[in-house]
Amino acid sequence: MKREEKIAKIREGKYFAKGDVLVFVVCILLVALFTFFSFGFRRERGVYVEVISFGETIATIPLNEDAQYLYTVRSGGGSIVRVMIGEYYENFENGNLIVVEGGKVRVEKADCSDHTCMLMGEADSGEIICMPHGLTLKIVGALGGDA
Repeated sequence: MKREEKIAKIREGKYFAKGDVLVFVVCILLVALFTFFSFGFRRERGVYVEVISFGETIATIPLNEDAQYLYTVRSGGGSIVRVMIGEYYENFENGNLIVVEGGKVRVEKADCSDHTCMLMGEADSGEIICMPHGLTLKIVGALGGDA
């Protein structure tokens, strides 16, 4: 077969085989399903925040009441105290300033090494975690239930 004949034969051929089309369709369906299940369902907003210190729940805070809380790490655990809204806490050690505002919770200030908890931003469902301080803010739909 001459070169020109080979080129003509290739040009006459189909671009995709049946199997190629099937793989494309399956991939598109998988992407559509993943997108739907990832973004299609809105999580239920939480009602409470469970403050968990080193695996032990030390407080339950309502999300419908704007407030600030100072979480302090003590030897063997942590403690939480409600503080005045708007007060600026510059000098606290081994702790996090937790702010509940507009039905959401965030860590406003932390003196931990990585500040990941602050970078997680506001949340009305899920969890905010500060590993260096052993702090978990778990947002629940009702007392004891996940949101």
